[in-house]
Amino acid sequence: MTSVRFAAVIGAKPCQTESEVRKLEMAGIDMLHVEVMDGHFVPNLGGGPDFVGALRATTELPIEVHLRIEQPDRYARAFIEAGADIVTVHLEARHDVRKTIELIRSMGCRCGLALNPLTLLEKALKHLPSIHYLLCLTSNPGPRQPLLPGTLQKVAQAKECRKEGNFTYQIAVEGGVTQESLASVVLHGADRVVLESRLLHRGEDDLLRELRAAAGEANMGG
Repeated sequence: MTSVRFAAVIGAKPCQTESEVRKLEMAGIDMLHVEVMDGHFVPNLGGGPDFVGALRATTELPIEVHLRIEQPDRYARAFIEAGADIVTVHLEARHDVRKTIELIRSMGCRCGLALNPLTLLEKALKHLPSIHYLLCLTSNPGPRQPLLPGTLQKVAQAKECRKEGNFTYQIAVEGGVTQESLASVVLHGADRVVLESRLLHRGEDDLLRELRAAAGEANMGG
């Protein structure tokens, strides 16, 4: 049984980048998660290769870039060259998903495939053998959105599908996860949980320690 890993969303504010990273490192976070948004695929704007490059120069933590953009195939290369360890693209975006996955993998980068809350797992089945991570979004876009309980069924389905198909992808969950909902998220099958960094800013190391303990108990119970 592997332990659940935690990633923290880090905001694209260059003046605060180093201090933010140091706080997250001290908290014991496993990975940094960068949201890249184009104002079209989702209504917000944020992130860019320069920001990822600045992060790479600041930390040795793994960096996941979540491309919440319409044409991820046009920009994936730039983020990999900037230092991303994982590039996650959306099934729902306007691109040839298979070719984008091939591009990311050909550059020696790990590839994730993200599914919006209403997207059925069945639509992604043909891509599951080719990806390293399946990212299940469990809330609507925007800060402080609550977890949508029905989305956890998809997480459970992804876990069962991985077992039946003998696939190797890990299951990540992002959106509205709190200390209270974490156990349920893990029980449904999450291997990695993406947290808003603000959750870690109140007693960073203590909270993350509590989250790891709760995840471990849920794993043993499942």
